[in-house]
Amino acid sequence: MGRKRGTNGSRIRAEHAVIDQSLTWFVVHTLPLHEASAAEEFGTLAMDWWLPRYRVTVVRRGRKIDTQAIFFASYLFVGLDRQRHARRWTEPLFDSRHVIDVLGRRAPLEIPGSVLQALSDRIAGVDETDRAKRRREAALLQVGELRRILNGPFMSFFAEVQDVLSNGIVRAEVGIFGRATPVEFTPDQLGDPVAA
Repeated sequence: MGRKRGTNGSRIRAEHAVIDQSLTWFVVHTLPLHEASAAEEFGTLAMDWWLPRYRVTVVRRGRKIDTQAIFFASYLFVGLDRQRHARRWTEPLFDSRHVIDVLGRRAPLEIPGSVLQALSDRIAGVDETDRAKRRREAALLQVGELRRILNGPFMSFFAEVQDVLSNGIVRAEVGIFGRATPVEFTPDQLGDPVAA
């Protein structure tokens, strides 16, 4: 194993953060290596902030060390409450000595909390999208199983599972007019296995 310095190493999962959806979020550009200092300063001003980090294992001077790295170097997400910060609205974002600018063209760009929550889920490996649920359900199906179709144009027909794709789509053959016809389904369209 060769010697490596710096933050080169294997990536480990990030911690999952719950983003307050009631706040309006902004992306703050900080001085290099001043993200944590800016976050600390915003914390003392009673502002919510999120600095996405992940743990890495690095080799320094021949020793493995677990440390944290920042996903978006020189950037920090800050949430403001319109009622609490109404008088000065976005001005507190510019008051920090660690801040260079706030992203946006003419005015600071507002980011919905739902977008940041999706980002947090994705970074932490928590994927609760419809596609992820569909993939989990499809993984329970086995090739060769016979299942009743619950909805759609072939409702109440039987389908024999032929293939389960990585995106959660199930390819099955449906007996129509005495011929096996290939049809694609989502897992929720197929019922429990039927004994042959």
